[in-house]
Amino acid sequence: MRQLLIHAETFARIESALAPYRNQLSPLVLDDEGDLKHPWGKSEAKAAIAYGTQDAYYSPAVMTFFQTLFGFEQLDWFQSSAAGTEHPMIQATGKKAGTFSGSHEQSDAIAEWVIWAGLDFFQGGRERRVAQAEQVWTRLPFRELSSTHWLVVGFGAIGQACGVRLRALGAEVTGVRRSGGSHPAADQIITPDAMLAALSEVDVVLFALPLTEETENTADHQFFAAMRPGSLFVNVGRGALVDEDALMAALNSGPLEQAYLDVVREEPLSADSPLWTQPGLTLTPHIAALTEQSKIRTDKVFLENLAAFLNDQPLRNLVPPETFS
Repeated sequence: MRQLLIHAETFARIESALAPYRNQLSPLVLDDEGDLKHPWGKSEAKAAIAYGTQDAYYSPAVMTFFQTLFGFEQLDWFQSSAAGTEHPMIQATGKKAGTFSGSHEQSDAIAEWVIWAGLDFFQGGRERRVAQAEQVWTRLPFRELSSTHWLVVGFGAIGQACGVRLRALGAEVTGVRRSGGSHPAADQIITPDAMLAALSEVDVVLFALPLTEETENTADHQFFAAMRPGSLFVNVGRGALVDEDALMAALNSGPLEQAYLDVVREEPLSADSPLWTQPGLTLTPHIAALTEQSKIRTDKVFLENLAAFLNDQPLRNLVPPETFS
């Protein structure tokens, strides 16, 4: 018998699927008020597993979730709903857990957010909304996405999902990844050493890479200065990939025309941040993956991995222990 730490909303979605494991699991369910309940009865089991989801990560009781997790005498396995591992809490969890697995099931939702950002920019969404608000009947031209060239920096699961959709709409896609090579979701793949030279050749730069010591502040003053005048910058990776002072300068004085960010350095963003009022900036509060479909796909991965874990079989999306060293 093992305890299963899980958020109440997640548990409500998958309780029926967990039913076959009643003799092996004792759910420990956390709600947003920070209360822990034992819906199948309390267990004194020392061993535990945990399922970290958006429900838990964005809950007001997130600290209680991790405090409970760190309080387990033995954490055999942690399944995360995300692929990223750089957050200090996730790093600490990875050190404690005997096995750690992630998920790439948010990629499709994030890719759709990216398509929205591109369409909104190239179709003049901002100008259209202003015209409607001012009750001005004006016919504003727009640019077709099929005429655009995108540089996708970080061509993992998210970058590839974006590439598939962009190419389906006729856009040209250049992917950037360390391994180089080729990929069916891109017209070409380049390595990071060729990235700066490519910036002046593209209409959009999309960041979908993980945050590491090497990638922090990748988008700095030099980076933005190398971009094509009138171009678009989009970030769905991590906020610290971007030097935000350099971003603001590029929006104020060029060459950037607009930026769409789903991630920023400070989350939640403080009320006095200049990012709120930057005219060339469109912000969303880290919600690109926040869809019901994404949750369903992620739960499916957890349930598949749960069956594998309980039967001593290989798990999907295993994260190497050295990631947490």
